[in-house]
Amino acid sequence: MNELNALAVRVLSVSAACLMLLVAGCAKAPNSPDVMMERAKILMDRGQAVEAIPLLDGVLTAMPQNPEAYYQRGLAYENLNLPEKALADYVACLKLDKLRTDALNNQAVQLAKLKRYGQAIAAFTELVDLDPEDFLGYRNRGLCRFDMHDAAGALQDYDTALKLNPDDPSSWFQRGKVHLSMNTLDAADSDFSKALELDREFAKAWMNRGVVRYRKGEKSWAADDLTKAQELDSNIVLPTIDFFSDAAPSAAATKVMARSVWDSCRPFIEEELADRGFTVLVFVREFPDLQCAELTGEFDGQPRTVLVTCQQKGQSSVSLPCPDSQSVAGEKRILCSLLVLQMSGENGVDPMVARFEQQWNPDAQAGEPLIMNYNL
Repeated sequence: MNELNALAVRVLSVSAACLMLLVAGCAKAPNSPDVMMERAKILMDRGQAVEAIPLLDGVLTAMPQNPEAYYQRGLAYENLNLPEKALADYVACLKLDKLRTDALNNQAVQLAKLKRYGQAIAAFTELVDLDPEDFLGYRNRGLCRFDMHDAAGALQDYDTALKLNPDDPSSWFQRGKVHLSMNTLDAADSDFSKALELDREFAKAWMNRGVVRYRKGEKSWAADDLTKAQELDSNIVLPTIDFFSDAAPSAAATKVMARSVWDSCRPFIEEELADRGFTVLVFVREFPDLQCAELTGEFDGQPRTVLVTCQQKGQSSVSLPCPDSQSVAGEKRILCSLLVLQMSGENGVDPMVARFEQQWNPDAQAGEPLIMNYNL
Protein backbone atom coordinates (compact mmCIF):
# COMPACT_ATOMS: atom_id res chain seq x y z
CA MET A 1 0.00 0.00 0.00
CA ASN A 2 2.13 3.04 -1.60
CA GLU A 3 -0.32 5.78 0.99
CA LEU A 4 0.45 4.73 4.54
CA ASN A 5 1.62 8.18 5.48
CA ALA A 6 -2.06 9.21 5.05
CA LEU A 7 -3.10 7.05 8.00
CA ALA A 8 -3.48 9.35 11.04
CA VAL A 9 -1.78 8.27 14.29
CA ARG A 10 -3.10 9.78 17.47
CA VAL A 11 -0.33 10.85 19.88
CA LEU A 12 -1.15 11.99 23.40
CA SER A 13 0.07 15.46 24.28
CA VAL A 14 2.93 15.65 26.75
CA SER A 15 3.30 19.39 26.85
CA ALA A 16 3.10 19.45 30.68
CA ALA A 17 5.39 16.48 31.21
CA CYS A 18 8.33 18.51 32.51
CA LEU A 19 6.23 20.12 35.25
CA MET A 20 4.72 16.78 36.22
CA LEU A 21 8.18 15.24 36.50
CA LEU A 22 9.35 18.00 38.83
CA VAL A 23 6.32 17.52 41.09
CA ALA A 24 6.64 13.73 41.05
CA GLY A 25 10.36 13.91 41.69
CA CYS A 26 9.84 15.78 44.95
CA ALA A 27 7.70 13.02 46.41
CA LYS A 28 8.91 9.82 44.75
CA ALA A 29 12.16 7.99 44.17
CA PRO A 30 13.89 8.71 40.80
CA ASN A 31 13.38 5.10 39.72
CA SER A 32 9.74 4.81 40.73
CA PRO A 33 7.42 3.69 37.88
CA ASP A 34 5.56 7.02 37.85
CA VAL A 35 8.75 9.05 37.52
CA MET A 36 10.17 6.73 34.85
CA MET A 37 6.92 7.05 32.91
CA GLU A 38 7.07 10.85 32.92
CA ARG A 39 10.76 10.82 31.97
CA ALA A 40 9.94 8.50 29.06
CA LYS A 41 7.19 10.86 27.88
CA ILE A 42 9.59 13.79 27.96
CA LEU A 43 12.08 11.84 25.85
CA MET A 44 9.32 10.90 23.41
CA ASP A 45 8.32 14.54 23.16
CA ARG A 46 11.94 15.32 22.21
CA GLY A 47 12.01 12.56 19.59
CA GLN A 48 14.32 10.33 21.64
CA ALA A 49 12.42 7.06 21.31
CA VAL A 50 15.53 4.89 21.71
CA GLU A 51 16.25 6.41 25.13
CA ALA A 52 12.58 6.17 26.18
CA ILE A 53 12.23 2.42 25.63
CA PRO A 54 14.46 1.22 28.54
CA LEU A 55 12.49 3.46 30.92
CA LEU A 56 9.21 2.02 29.67
CA ASP A 57 10.66 -1.49 30.02
CA GLY A 58 11.34 -0.63 33.66
CA VAL A 59 7.79 0.64 34.16
CA LEU A 60 6.37 -2.59 32.75
CA THR A 61 8.66 -4.71 34.90
CA ALA A 62 7.26 -2.97 37.98
CA MET A 63 3.69 -2.55 36.65
CA PRO A 64 2.98 -5.25 34.05
CA GLN A 65 -0.74 -4.39 34.07
CA ASN A 66 -0.22 -0.75 33.05
CA PRO A 67 -1.89 -0.18 29.63
CA GLU A 68 -0.42 3.33 29.26
CA ALA A 69 3.13 1.97 29.44
CA TYR A 70 2.39 -0.48 26.63
CA TYR A 71 0.81 2.31 24.60
CA GLN A 72 3.79 4.65 25.05
CA ARG A 73 6.27 1.92 24.19
CA GLY A 74 4.19 1.14 21.10
CA LEU A 75 4.56 4.78 20.06
CA ALA A 76 8.31 4.56 20.60
CA TYR A 77 8.63 1.45 18.43
CA GLU A 78 6.41 3.06 15.82
CA ASN A 79 8.67 6.12 15.72
CA LEU A 80 11.59 3.76 15.13
CA ASN A 81 9.70 2.11 12.25
CA LEU A 82 9.40 -1.24 14.03
CA PRO A 83 5.77 -2.07 13.21
CA GLU A 84 5.80 -5.66 14.52
CA LYS A 85 6.96 -4.56 17.98
CA ALA A 86 4.64 -1.55 17.98
CA LEU A 87 1.72 -3.79 17.06
CA ALA A 88 2.50 -6.22 19.90
CA ASP A 89 2.44 -3.38 22.43
CA TYR A 90 -0.82 -1.91 21.14
CA VAL A 91 -2.39 -5.38 21.34
CA ALA A 92 -1.13 -5.73 24.94
CA CYS A 93 -2.55 -2.30 25.79
CA LEU A 94 -5.96 -3.28 24.39
CA LYS A 95 -6.01 -6.53 26.35
CA LEU A 96 -5.81 -4.42 29.50
CA ASP A 97 -8.15 -1.66 28.30
CA LYS A 98 -10.26 -2.64 25.29
CA LEU A 99 -11.86 0.82 25.09
CA ARG A 100 -8.60 2.64 24.27
CA THR A 101 -9.50 4.01 20.84
CA ASP A 102 -6.04 5.57 20.44
CA ALA A 103 -4.39 2.16 20.81
CA LEU A 104 -7.02 0.56 18.57
CA ASN A 105 -6.37 3.12 15.82
CA ASN A 106 -2.61 2.65 16.05
CA GLN A 107 -3.00 -1.13 16.04
CA ALA A 108 -4.94 -0.85 12.78
CA VAL A 109 -2.31 1.47 11.31
CA GLN A 110 0.49 -1.02 12.04
CA LEU A 111 -1.52 -3.87 10.51
CA ALA A 112 -1.95 -1.77 7.37
CA LYS A 113 1.78 -0.99 7.28
CA LEU A 114 2.42 -4.73 7.44
CA LYS A 115 -0.05 -5.19 4.54
CA ARG A 116 -2.37 -7.25 6.73
CA TYR A 117 -5.27 -5.34 5.27
CA GLY A 118 -8.05 -7.72 6.30
CA GLN A 119 -7.06 -7.48 9.95
CA ALA A 120 -6.60 -3.71 9.63
CA ILE A 121 -10.13 -3.38 8.26
CA ALA A 122 -11.48 -5.40 11.20
CA ALA A 123 -9.64 -3.14 13.65
CA PHE A 124 -10.88 0.04 11.98
CA THR A 125 -14.40 -1.42 12.02
CA GLU A 126 -14.13 -1.97 15.76
CA LEU A 127 -12.87 1.59 16.09
CA VAL A 128 -15.77 3.22 14.26
CA ASP A 129 -18.22 0.99 16.16
CA LEU A 130 -16.80 2.46 19.38
CA ASP A 131 -16.75 6.00 17.98
CA PRO A 132 -19.13 6.46 15.01
CA GLU A 133 -18.03 10.11 14.71
CA ASP A 134 -14.39 9.20 14.01
CA PHE A 135 -14.04 10.27 10.38
CA LEU A 136 -10.37 9.21 10.33
CA GLY A 137 -11.40 5.65 11.14
CA TYR A 138 -13.68 5.56 8.09
CA ARG A 139 -11.09 7.27 5.89
CA ASN A 140 -8.36 4.86 6.88
CA ARG A 141 -10.61 1.83 6.49
CA GLY A 142 -11.45 3.12 3.01
CA LEU A 143 -7.76 3.24 2.18
CA CYS A 144 -7.31 -0.39 3.25
CA ARG A 145 -10.36 -1.47 1.26
CA PHE A 146 -8.98 0.30 -1.80
CA ASP A 147 -5.68 -1.57 -1.35
CA MET A 148 -7.72 -4.79 -1.36
CA HIS A 149 -9.40 -3.74 -4.63
CA ASP A 150 -12.76 -3.20 -2.92
CA ALA A 151 -13.67 0.03 -4.70
CA ALA A 152 -17.32 -0.04 -3.65
CA GLY A 153 -16.44 -0.50 0.02
CA ALA A 154 -13.81 2.24 -0.18
CA LEU A 155 -16.30 4.68 -1.72
CA GLN A 156 -18.79 3.93 1.03
CA ASP A 157 -16.21 4.68 3.72
CA TYR A 158 -15.07 7.91 2.05
CA ASP A 159 -18.70 9.01 1.70
CA THR A 160 -19.17 8.55 5.45
CA ALA A 161 -15.88 10.28 6.28
CA LEU A 162 -16.89 13.28 4.17
CA LYS A 163 -20.31 13.51 5.80
CA LEU A 164 -18.57 13.67 9.17
CA ASN A 165 -15.87 16.10 8.02
CA PRO A 166 -16.43 17.70 4.60
CA ASP A 167 -13.40 19.95 5.15
CA ASP A 168 -10.82 17.16 5.03
CA PRO A 169 -8.89 17.43 1.74
CA SER A 170 -7.35 13.97 2.11
CA SER A 171 -10.76 12.28 2.08
CA TRP A 172 -11.71 14.09 -1.13
CA PHE A 173 -8.34 13.16 -2.64
CA GLN A 174 -8.56 9.50 -1.70
CA ARG A 175 -12.12 9.20 -2.98
CA GLY A 176 -10.93 10.82 -6.21
CA LYS A 177 -8.30 8.11 -6.57
CA VAL A 178 -10.99 5.44 -6.31
CA HIS A 179 -13.01 7.15 -9.02
CA LEU A 180 -9.87 7.43 -11.16
CA SER A 181 -9.22 3.71 -10.78
CA MET A 182 -12.82 3.04 -11.88
CA ASN A 183 -12.41 5.46 -14.82
CA THR A 184 -15.33 7.58 -13.59
CA LEU A 185 -13.43 10.65 -14.65
CA ASP A 186 -15.97 13.40 -14.00
CA ALA A 187 -16.41 12.24 -10.40
CA ALA A 188 -12.63 12.01 -9.98
CA ASP A 189 -12.18 15.53 -11.41
CA SER A 190 -14.79 16.87 -8.99
CA ASP A 191 -13.17 15.22 -5.95
CA PHE A 192 -9.63 16.36 -6.79
CA SER A 193 -10.96 19.88 -7.41
CA LYS A 194 -12.63 19.90 -4.01
CA ALA A 195 -9.40 18.75 -2.36
CA LEU A 196 -7.63 21.66 -4.05
CA GLU A 197 -10.25 24.14 -2.88
CA LEU A 198 -9.38 23.11 0.66
CA ASP A 199 -5.60 22.84 0.18
CA ARG A 200 -4.01 24.70 -2.71
CA GLU A 201 -0.60 23.20 -1.84
CA PHE A 202 -1.77 19.60 -2.34
CA ALA A 203 0.73 18.58 -5.05
CA LYS A 204 -0.61 15.06 -5.59
CA ALA A 205 -4.13 16.40 -6.06
CA TRP A 206 -2.85 18.72 -8.81
CA MET A 207 -1.00 15.80 -10.41
CA ASN A 208 -3.95 13.40 -10.32
CA ARG A 209 -6.38 16.00 -11.61
CA GLY A 210 -3.92 16.59 -14.45
CA VAL A 211 -3.99 12.87 -15.27
CA VAL A 212 -7.81 12.89 -15.19
CA ARG A 213 -8.01 15.89 -17.49
CA TYR A 214 -5.52 14.38 -19.90
CA ARG A 215 -7.67 11.25 -20.11
CA LYS A 216 -10.72 13.44 -20.71
CA GLY A 217 -8.93 15.11 -23.61
CA GLU A 218 -8.57 18.45 -21.79
CA LYS A 219 -4.87 18.66 -22.56
CA SER A 220 -4.35 22.36 -21.93
CA TRP A 221 -5.91 22.14 -18.48
CA ALA A 222 -3.93 18.96 -17.83
CA ALA A 223 -0.73 20.84 -18.64
CA ASP A 224 -1.63 23.60 -16.18
CA ASP A 225 -2.35 21.11 -13.40
CA LEU A 226 0.80 19.06 -13.92
CA THR A 227 2.93 22.20 -14.10
CA LYS A 228 1.49 23.35 -10.78
CA ALA A 229 2.12 19.90 -9.27
CA GLN A 230 5.78 20.05 -10.26
CA GLU A 231 6.15 23.57 -8.87
CA LEU A 232 4.96 22.24 -5.50
CA ASP A 233 6.89 18.96 -5.58
CA SER A 234 10.10 18.68 -7.61
CA ASN A 235 9.86 14.87 -7.45
CA ILE A 236 6.93 15.00 -9.85
CA VAL A 237 8.30 14.57 -13.38
CA LEU A 238 6.62 16.74 -15.99
CA PRO A 239 6.43 15.35 -19.55
CA THR A 240 7.48 17.41 -22.54
CA ILE A 241 4.97 19.80 -24.06
CA ASP A 242 4.06 17.50 -26.97
CA PHE A 243 2.50 15.21 -24.36
CA PHE A 244 -0.39 17.67 -24.43
CA SER A 245 -0.59 18.15 -28.18
CA ASP A 246 -2.83 16.25 -30.54
CA ALA A 247 0.20 14.52 -32.05
CA ALA A 248 1.23 10.99 -31.18
CA PRO A 249 2.49 10.75 -27.59
CA SER A 250 6.18 11.57 -27.17
CA ALA A 251 8.71 9.25 -25.56
CA ALA A 252 8.39 11.27 -22.35
CA ALA A 253 4.62 10.91 -22.43
CA THR A 254 4.91 7.16 -22.97
CA LYS A 255 7.29 6.98 -20.02
CA VAL A 256 4.88 8.84 -17.76
CA MET A 257 1.96 6.64 -18.78
CA ALA A 258 4.08 3.50 -18.28
CA ARG A 259 4.86 4.63 -14.74
CA SER A 260 1.15 5.21 -14.10
CA VAL A 261 0.26 1.72 -15.39
CA TRP A 262 3.03 0.11 -13.34
CA ASP A 263 2.01 1.92 -10.15
CA SER A 264 -1.52 0.60 -10.60
CA CYS A 265 -0.14 -2.95 -11.01
CA ARG A 266 1.98 -3.05 -7.85
CA PRO A 267 -0.90 -3.66 -5.36
CA PHE A 268 -2.30 -6.37 -7.66
CA ILE A 269 1.11 -8.08 -7.83
CA GLU A 270 1.49 -8.09 -4.04
CA GLU A 271 -2.04 -9.39 -3.50
CA GLU A 272 -1.72 -12.07 -6.17
CA LEU A 273 1.55 -13.41 -4.74
CA ALA A 274 0.22 -13.25 -1.17
CA ASP A 275 -2.82 -15.28 -2.28
CA ARG A 276 -0.42 -17.88 -3.67
CA GLY A 277 1.35 -18.20 -0.30
CA PHE A 278 4.28 -15.81 -0.62
CA THR A 279 5.22 -13.73 2.42
CA VAL A 280 7.69 -10.94 3.31
CA LEU A 281 7.50 -9.57 -0.23
CA VAL A 282 9.84 -6.71 -1.16
CA PHE A 283 10.33 -5.00 -4.53
CA VAL A 284 14.13 -5.01 -4.86
CA ARG A 285 14.41 -3.83 -8.48
CA GLU A 286 11.75 -2.13 -10.60
CA PHE A 287 11.73 -1.05 -14.24
CA PRO A 288 8.41 0.79 -14.78
CA ASP A 289 9.30 1.74 -18.37
CA LEU A 290 9.73 -1.96 -19.18
CA GLN A 291 6.84 -3.07 -16.95
CA CYS A 292 8.88 -5.58 -14.96
CA ALA A 293 10.38 -6.08 -11.53
CA GLU A 294 12.25 -8.45 -9.24
CA LEU A 295 10.86 -9.23 -5.80
CA THR A 296 12.24 -11.21 -2.91
CA GLY A 297 10.14 -13.07 -0.40
CA GLU A 298 9.54 -16.40 1.27
CA PHE A 299 7.48 -19.44 0.29
CA ASP A 300 7.01 -22.26 2.78
CA GLY A 301 9.70 -20.61 4.89
CA GLN A 302 12.29 -20.67 2.10
CA PRO A 303 13.77 -17.54 0.45
CA ARG A 304 12.63 -17.05 -3.10
CA THR A 305 13.05 -14.62 -5.98
CA VAL A 306 9.99 -13.68 -8.04
CA LEU A 307 10.30 -12.09 -11.47
CA VAL A 308 7.20 -10.20 -12.59
CA THR A 309 6.44 -8.76 -16.01
CA CYS A 310 3.46 -7.24 -17.81
CA GLN A 311 2.54 -8.41 -21.29
CA GLN A 312 0.52 -6.19 -23.61
CA LYS A 313 -2.03 -7.93 -25.80
CA GLY A 314 -0.38 -9.25 -28.93
CA GLN A 315 3.13 -9.22 -27.49
CA SER A 316 5.16 -12.36 -28.10
CA SER A 317 8.03 -11.39 -25.80
CA VAL A 318 8.50 -9.46 -22.59
CA SER A 319 11.34 -7.92 -20.62
CA LEU A 320 12.56 -9.42 -17.36
CA PRO A 321 15.21 -8.35 -14.85
CA CYS A 322 18.29 -10.53 -15.22
CA PRO A 323 18.61 -12.58 -12.01
CA ASP A 324 21.75 -12.13 -9.95
CA SER A 325 24.25 -14.60 -11.36
CA GLN A 326 25.12 -15.72 -7.85
CA SER A 327 21.51 -16.63 -7.21
CA VAL A 328 21.30 -18.92 -10.23
CA ALA A 329 24.71 -20.58 -10.09
CA GLY A 330 25.48 -23.77 -8.25
CA GLU A 331 23.53 -25.57 -5.58
CA LYS A 332 22.99 -22.54 -3.35
CA ARG A 333 20.96 -20.53 -5.82
CA ILE A 334 17.72 -19.05 -4.54
CA LEU A 335 14.60 -20.61 -6.02
CA CYS A 336 12.88 -18.43 -8.59
CA SER A 337 9.22 -18.03 -9.64
CA LEU A 338 7.76 -16.26 -12.67
CA LEU A 339 4.55 -14.19 -12.82
CA VAL A 340 3.36 -12.82 -16.17
CA LEU A 341 0.45 -10.38 -16.17
CA GLN A 342 -1.56 -9.40 -19.20
CA MET A 343 -2.76 -5.84 -19.47
CA SER A 344 -6.30 -5.38 -20.71
CA GLY A 345 -5.62 -2.01 -22.32
CA GLU A 346 -8.74 -0.64 -20.63
CA ASN A 347 -8.43 2.08 -18.01
CA GLY A 348 -9.52 1.05 -14.53
CA VAL A 349 -9.47 -2.71 -15.30
CA ASP A 350 -7.10 -4.88 -13.27
CA PRO A 351 -4.51 -6.98 -15.11
CA MET A 352 -4.99 -10.72 -15.44
CA VAL A 353 -2.54 -13.51 -14.69
CA ALA A 354 -1.38 -14.85 -18.05
CA ARG A 355 1.18 -17.27 -16.66
CA PHE A 356 2.63 -18.38 -13.34
CA GLU A 357 5.48 -20.81 -12.74
CA GLN A 358 6.24 -21.77 -9.16
CA GLN A 359 9.59 -23.33 -10.07
CA TRP A 360 11.29 -21.43 -12.87
CA ASN A 361 14.86 -21.77 -14.05
CA PRO A 362 15.89 -18.60 -15.88
CA ASP A 363 18.99 -18.46 -18.01
CA ALA A 364 21.04 -15.56 -16.66
CA GLN A 365 23.05 -15.44 -19.88
CA ALA A 366 20.00 -14.83 -22.08
CA GLY A 367 20.30 -11.08 -22.18
CA GLU A 368 22.07 -7.96 -21.00
CA PRO A 369 23.56 -7.71 -17.49
CA LEU A 370 20.46 -5.91 -16.24
CA ILE A 371 17.52 -6.81 -18.49
CA MET A 372 16.83 -9.83 -20.66
CA ASN A 373 14.17 -10.50 -23.28
CA TYR A 374 12.01 -13.57 -22.79
CA ASN A 375 9.86 -15.20 -25.48
CA LEU A 376 6.47 -16.25 -24.17
